[in-house]
Amino acid sequence: MLHEEQNYVFEIGKALGYELKLVHHKRPTISCAEKLDLLKEGLNFSEWTLDRVVKALYFSRNNSPFIGIITPEFNKNIKPKEIFPRTLKMSNGKAERYWIDPNHVPKGMTWGTCTPFPLVSSMGIEISDLIFLDHSPIRNELVDISVGGSSKEMFEISMHLPYMAIYEILRKQFGERIHLHPI
Repeated sequence: MLHEEQNYVFEIGKALGYELKLVHHKRPTISCAEKLDLLKEGLNFSEWTLDRVVKALYFSRNNSPFIGIITPEFNKNIKPKEIFPRTLKMSNGKAERYWIDPNHVPKGMTWGTCTPFPLVSSMGIEISDLIFLDHSPIRNELVDISVGGSSKEMFEISMHLPYMAIYEILRKQFGERIHLHPI
């Protein structure tokens, strides 16, 4: 179900001993709140909380490559000027000029299916860095993420895996382009 350039997710996840599960939902979602409502409807998902629905935000600046932030849903705005300078050693002024444009996301994704797991060909070219927000309360909890794609069906599919597995898989695949940011 994943794009062939995302095969690394299952390969590395398995090598690290993680169980990754694709989940097919009964209706499409485009927001974390919609996904949480859908998860809570399921018999085994009644204890899900909003911070266990994880999103990938892709910030852009003019023609610069994207910088992604992988974060639990906190129902608050993520501000690059609070994260980029510390994690990427970027000036505050430069960080303030990054924004999210719902009409401009990395290839293999659409608004509502943005995933922490980009296509291999995007990293280093279209996406310069990914910043993983380390939220310790869910570090070992199963989380729900979108898997990318643009077909209608991809709005009904997500993946469940431990939160830190996202960071470990990305770090193994993309090395120094993946950054851990404590929150």
